[in-house]
Amino acid sequence: MKFTTALLLIALAGCGERDGAAGWYHGESWDQWARGVEARFPVGDTEGHGPDVGGEEWARALQWKLGIVDPQGHGPDIGSAEWRAGVEQKLREIFKKKI
Repeated sequence: MKFTTALLLIALAGCGERDGAAGWYHGESWDQWARGVEARFPVGDTEGHGPDVGGEEWARALQWKLGIVDPQGHGPDIGSAEWRAGVEQKLREIFKKKI
């Protein structure tokens, strides 16, 4: 009985979590999403230098850092659903390797 209860509690705890390694809720605003990404994968340096989180410069730096675009700079439009999905997928891959 204890084992079944423990499994149920673990399963229920997972229901309220964010998206695993990526750690954000889908459907949130661009600013919320960008801050969540930046918290897990900083674009700037450790001293807080870098582009404004969520700005176009930040998004361009992020896509280059993650390899969302090819060497010629071709890829999904910044901020599009496809682009966000690419960012999220790359972050999942990175965090899985660190586990």
